[in-house]
Amino acid sequence: MKRHIVFCVAGALLASAALAQPAETPPDGGAERAGRPQRAYANPSALIAADIGLARLAREKGRWAAMRETAADGAELFDGRRVIARDWLKAMKDAGAPVSRTPHAAWISCDGTAAFSTGAAQFPGGERGVYLTVWERQAKGKIAWKWALDDAAVLAAPLPPVDWATGTVADCPVRRRPEGDAPPVAGPTARQPERLKPGQLPPMRPLAGPLPAFDDPPGTDSKQGQSRDGSLAWRSAVMPDGRRRHTVWIWKDGAMRQVLDRTLANGRGS
Repeated sequence: MKRHIVFCVAGALLASAALAQPAETPPDGGAERAGRPQRAYANPSALIAADIGLARLAREKGRWAAMRETAADGAELFDGRRVIARDWLKAMKDAGAPVSRTPHAAWISCDGTAAFSTGAAQFPGGERGVYLTVWERQAKGKIAWKWALDDAAVLAAPLPPVDWATGTVADCPVRRRPEGDAPPVAGPTARQPERLKPGQLPPMRPLAGPLPAFDDPPGTDSKQGQSRDGSLAWRSAVMPDGRRRHTVWIWKDGAMRQVLDRTLANGRGS
């Protein structure tokens, strides 16, 4: 079953406090049942609110301060090349207006552990462009969503405005018992699914389906990431000429479907 959810951009501003809300924990710890889909705990409205909340925090505290405060462990930016955000942001001082960002679309994994958002960006000099952000849901702490990868670039023509930001949730992968594994036994002696402890993330699963082979030119710095349930995957690539390519897939209708493929010209990065 496809799930597409739309949100009024103006209304979502009222929910931007979700950036600082604790991450929810599934009541059964997110455990999977053999041969059945995982239960979904994806919350696209909270993710889009977090995206808007990052823009609001930048207006209040400054762009780089907001990025530092909401960066996930190991988060990456682009400055002609891939850089570790924690180290790169230490030297950045806020001055002038921050980059304005308005979400247009987001894709979130079935288990709600990872998401990708994109939308229109306006830079301090008035140029207009696009931003792309990978998000990770946090198992503990005051911030429910933190960004794990962020990129932005000026476009030759600005993106057309939208009235609604669209959130799409991936289908839930069906996990089948390994061959030869005994079926579950009903009754009081049946083995209960393992429950997650507070602050514990679910185990990392294989991708729900195969992705196309890497096709970037030689010398490209390419990396791939995924949600913990394997229903969302992304690739980021820095090509030898400085261009950056971002590609996203979600599990839909029994296959990993590509939902975004955008190449940013060499120039302004994160």
